[in-house]
Amino acid sequence: MRRFLLAAAAVSLAAPAAAQADPQSEARSAVGACVSAIADGAPVPDQIKGDFVEIRREREPATCTVTVTSGEPAAIRAGVLDALAKRKERFSPAKTRWDPGAFASREAFCNMPAGRSFNVVVSTAKPGEPLVLTATVLETKERDARCDRDQGLQKPPAG
Repeated sequence: MRRFLLAAAAVSLAAPAAAQADPQSEARSAVGACVSAIADGAPVPDQIKGDFVEIRREREPATCTVTVTSGEPAAIRAGVLDALAKRKERFSPAKTRWDPGAFASREAFCNMPAGRSFNVVVSTAKPGEPLVLTATVLETKERDARCDRDQGLQKPPAG
């Protein structure tokens, strides 16, 4: 009987810890939801705030942005890239590089050239920054030439 009580206590203590989200899994899930919202028309609300992640959708132009405010930047980036790798659009890095500005890195990912065109811009912070990562998913009317050709280092528009 004592073993049963100890086992039950261990399970009850472990359950809340397992139920808590972590920044990497929240970021992975949020990016997956954003891609689904833009590419598949999934019903994602205009704003969702989790423990570590916020999703904001805009209708015009149709974009979905994930903002991550906790976690280790490299681990969060890995989770986001994992979410992109699992998508049927087969996202890959654009050939053209982007100036990271105040970030550690800024990367654009493009879906395979077929039919609709999607881009995901991922900006990863330097360690210790309050904003860890942003990822914006958007659909473009035409495939961005920077996906397939190196057009030199690009700087994002001001503002």
